[in-house]
Amino acid sequence: MNIKKLLLSQIEKVVINLQYDFLYEDEYGELLCQVIKRDSTGSIESTPISFHLHINEEKGTGQLIYYQTEGEMNRQTFDIENPATILDILTFITKVLGADPISQTK
Repeated sequence: MNIKKLLLSQIEKVVINLQYDFLYEDEYGELLCQVIKRDSTGSIESTPISFHLHINEEKGTGQLIYYQTEGEMNRQTFDIENPATILDILTFITKVLGADPISQTK
C-alpha cells in the first residue's frame, strides 16, 4: 500500500472540489504541499495553506505540519489503521479553506 499516493489523492479531491489548486513537491524525503487560489488570469492569488507531510510507510503513520503566512498553525498525526484520523485531516483542510465540511459530502 502506498500511503503517500492515497493521502495526496484524497486531499487533492477535496481541494479541487473547493476550486483551489493543489501542488506538491517530493524531494529529499520531505513532501511540501500547497493549496493555492488562482485569479481569473491563472496567476496565483493566494496560498491559504501549505503543509509538510511526513509519512512512515512501514508503520502506516505520519504527521502533517500546517502553515499559513503567519507561520505554523497546526499539527495533526494520522494512522492508516484509523480512518477517523484521515477524515480529521480532510475536515481540517476544508475548514481552513472556508467551506462547510458537511456540505462537501452531499
